[in-house]
Amino acid sequence: MSEPVVCATLCPVDLTLGCLKWAAVGFVVAFALMKLFEASQIHDDVPKPAFKIRQTKRATIVLSTFAAVLSGLVWLLVQKLD
Repeated sequence: MSEPVVCATLCPVDLTLGCLKWAAVGFVVAFALMKLFEASQIHDDVPKPAFKIRQTKRATIVLSTFAAVLSGLVWLLVQKLD
C-alpha cells in the first residue's frame, strides 16, 4: 500500500479557518478591553448625552473589527513566513 503524501503547507480551508479564528479572538479581546476601559471612565454624577453613548458604541465596534482584521492578517503572515 502506498502512503498518503502529506504536504507541509496548509490548504486554503485551513488558512481561512485559522484567519477567522484569530480574527474572532482579536475582536473579542479588543471589544472586552474597550468595554472595560469605558466602564472605568463612568462618573455617575456627570450625565452623558445620548449621541455620545451612540458614538462610543460605534467606535467600539469599528475598532474591534479593525483589531480582528489585523489579527487575522498577522496570523496569515506568520503562516506564510513559516
